[in-house]
Amino acid sequence: MKRVCILFLCAVTILSCCASALCEALPTAMELFSADPAPDVPMRSDPAIDPLTVLVNKEEPLPWDYIPPLVPLEVPHKPGVSTQQMVPDAAEALTRLFAAAESDGISLGVVSGYRSYGTQKSIHARKVAQKGRATAELTSAPPGKSEHQLGLAVDVSSASINYRLNAIFADTAEGQWLEAHCAEFGFIIRYRAEWQKITGYKAEPWHIRYVGPEHARLITSLHVPYEIYMGYLKLCWDARAHLPATPDAARLAADH
Repeated sequence: MKRVCILFLCAVTILSCCASALCEALPTAMELFSADPAPDVPMRSDPAIDPLTVLVNKEEPLPWDYIPPLVPLEVPHKPGVSTQQMVPDAAEALTRLFAAAESDGISLGVVSGYRSYGTQKSIHARKVAQKGRATAELTSAPPGKSEHQLGLAVDVSSASINYRLNAIFADTAEGQWLEAHCAEFGFIIRYRAEWQKITGYKAEPWHIRYVGPEHARLITSLHVPYEIYMGYLKLCWDARAHLPATPDAARLAADH
């Protein structure tokens, strides 16, 4: 029994070290910029304030009254879930993604789309009451700090796991299809296990964020969290606009 416990602890230690090494091996925003200062992606305005690319996380919140233009999602939902909403471009892209999945024999269902500041406040308070703040905030964003308020994020799951939002979704045929194809439609898997130290969240293979196909393909090929990508994009924008590096760009590049 003692030997089994020792082996288990060794395995946990090795896995922890591997995850840490993966995180540490990520390039910085400045390294990405040095390698390619002019990526072939659209930048119609400063990416830090463009509604399509703006970074929202625990350090970069939205105002409580931010409400994007929204349309109903015309795709299958989890049974019992009311019709969810997203911004028009994201909704149209999700429709095409679901259609492509269906043609490949994959059935997905929306669990959650746009969430208002008030809704997120209620969800977060409930999670904190259930689990305590530290544990809750590994999976639940505080109000104003959720990508769902942008109308660009959506949680999807499948009947094969009863539409649960669970890490095992990554091991299902539906989760693997989403991982392989979401970038084709402009979406990224936002939270991965190896990025937790940067994103602040555990892996969420069900949570996809719309950024447009060009950005999604580049982010996927670079395999970096959105925090690093945004630091990179800010440096590219400042260089393209012939501006000195802004404080935001410098901070993001330094932080990641």
